[in-house]
Amino acid sequence: MLDAKGYSLSQVQDAVLGLAGADYDEEAEALTAGLKARGLANCLVCNDGYLGVMAGIENGVGICYSAGSGVTCAGMNAEGKQAQFGGIGVLSGDIGGGFDIVAFVFRSIYQHLFFGRKFTSLKDGYFTLFDLHSPEEFLASAARIQNEDTAKQLIGLFFTALDTSDEIALQYAAQAAAHAADCIIAVSEALALEPTIRVALSGSIMTAVAPASYRRMIEYELLRRKGKVYQLKVNNQAPVDGAVRWVRLRNGLAN
Repeated sequence: MLDAKGYSLSQVQDAVLGLAGADYDEEAEALTAGLKARGLANCLVCNDGYLGVMAGIENGVGICYSAGSGVTCAGMNAEGKQAQFGGIGVLSGDIGGGFDIVAFVFRSIYQHLFFGRKFTSLKDGYFTLFDLHSPEEFLASAARIQNEDTAKQLIGLFFTALDTSDEIALQYAAQAAAHAADCIIAVSEALALEPTIRVALSGSIMTAVAPASYRRMIEYELLRRKGKVYQLKVNNQAPVDGAVRWVRLRNGLAN
């Protein structure tokens, strides 16, 4: 991008880069070192969840729970301390992200067809979507869900099932909401945040796909465990807005 505008990295005075793959300090440090070696003298590399805090919370103090292809939860307190949980998939027990929802849809139908598990309306929706007529055709369809557009359709299928009170979808949503609450509470306790704790909900799942009923499940789980401590709000600001704000704050410029 810089080349296209006639600039070099050495001409950039400061930068904040939020990256989905920067999930622990060693990764961020390695990425920072690599950028400095290429001429970017001053920069901050962080998980993109922190950009959601800066973009989605007015004073930049609070938590961002992000669910897109995966899930992560990051927060900052007034002293600038940071904390992040989730973000490394099955290793951290993440559920509720797009990849996991797609796998859940296929797995639920598979277990119904071949293991005699409880029927789910996901089966009929899936068979209609792919024009399938047999268990064998269902198995062969596994290759098709690698496609990004198809994955989006399956995520939509899941939330339709949730909205129509499908028992299997409700069970998964409850587990995902509980995991979201786990992450949010862990971040707030690590940072010793004081009520009211503001939580920005970011990522394509939370901002564009999930119905209000799913957000209420997360709110209820937090209320059940901690009382009226958290205030959740969908973040419609672009992550880059958080990066711009952070650069300005780092350099003493007007917010």
